[in-house]
Amino acid sequence: MRETICALELLFRLSALVLASTFLPLLLGLWVDRTMNTAPLATLSCMVSGIIFGTIAVYRIVNRANEQIAPHPPKDSNQDLRGGT
Repeated sequence: MRETICALELLFRLSALVLASTFLPLLLGLWVDRTMNTAPLATLSCMVSGIIFGTIAVYRIVNRANEQIAPHPPKDSNQDLRGGT
């Protein structure tokens, strides 16, 4: 049960991050374009930067989750290569 809750927490966290990193820069870019009359320039630049930062953040979160799940190698790996003696 605990693993399911942790997986759902990760799923909701990633989905909120993707949505926020996509739509908040879009709204900011639209607002800047309307106030400064810079047609699609601010919208495109904000969207590209939001997608890049969102992708980096998702990668970091997934990498951190994989490190917590993955088994750790033994401390003395040389001893394992010699046959454990």
